[in-house]
Amino acid sequence: MSLLSTLPRYLLAGAANTAFGYLLYLALLQVTSYRVAYVTSFVAGIALSYLLMRFAVFRAPGRRFSQVWVAASHLMQLALGLVIVEVWVKVLHGPPELAALAAVTVCVPLMFVVQRWIFSSGRRP
Repeated sequence: MSLLSTLPRYLLAGAANTAFGYLLYLALLQVTSYRVAYVTSFVAGIALSYLLMRFAVFRAPGRRFSQVWVAASHLMQLALGLVIVEVWVKVLHGPPELAALAAVTVCVPLMFVVQRWIFSSGRRP
């Protein structure tokens, strides 16, 4: 599957998943800290992300143990995102409401490369 055919679907699926996660993050900020809100909304988006990548974006089952690879890639993204959120709030003194968006701007390009690799094998004819 070519980059030109998957990139628009990836961006659309990512936008939907990001909107879902960000709205959940904002709702959780009303009842908990930004750290807990970020982790909770992030974890909730993992299952949605896998389904979108598997069935809508790459339309392939992916590599062997693709679910494990997706979970591992999201854990990597979570760790990086938490660092970005922490730096945004504690070092840059940015508003917590925008911390998750700062993390997204860094993580999206990286995750495209990783998830494209995950779903580049195991295609059905």
